[in-house]
Amino acid sequence: MSSIRSLLLVLLAVAASSAAGIAGNKLKHKHIHLYMHETFSGANATEGAILPSPFGANAKFGSVAVFDDELRTGLSRDSPLVARYQGIIVATGVAEGPASQGHLTVASILFVAGEYAGSVLSLEGPFVGFQGTLERSIVGGNGKFRMARGYYLLKLLNLTSPLTAVSEADFYVLTCHQSYM
Repeated sequence: MSSIRSLLLVLLAVAASSAAGIAGNKLKHKHIHLYMHETFSGANATEGAILPSPFGANAKFGSVAVFDDELRTGLSRDSPLVARYQGIIVATGVAEGPASQGHLTVASILFVAGEYAGSVLSLEGPFVGFQGTLERSIVGGNGKFRMARGYYLLKLLNLTSPLTAVSEADFYVLTCHQSYM
């Protein structure tokens, strides 16, 4: 019986020290609000298919596309460029229909100007459909975002033409204690 009490005391001490360690790290919450500008075709296209599905012309499963979209401070394409949204998207849904057309994205936000210039956020996550507000995970980063985690929301605002679109992007980032920097 005393060994169970000893074990419980050790577990309680570990839990208390872990909680104190987390509270002592003082994670910083950052909210970054930007606008993503996409161009779907033409000489200045920022995304496109690179590999069709191996399962036939009408299939989406297995198709791969790349993107290198602009993240700007405003809705206008003339607003300052802050970052690039670069990555791949793979169609992962086998079943037919909009509810089962899953996709997986792996992306990086490369900050090219401003407070976070030279830093990167790493993003990953599945999503189904392209309607409403999409949410994906922030799984890491470097520079000012070393050991970052969080999530981001992406919402299509408007198609500025049949070839271009603007979306609102909100990044909610927890960054580590300054001693890790």
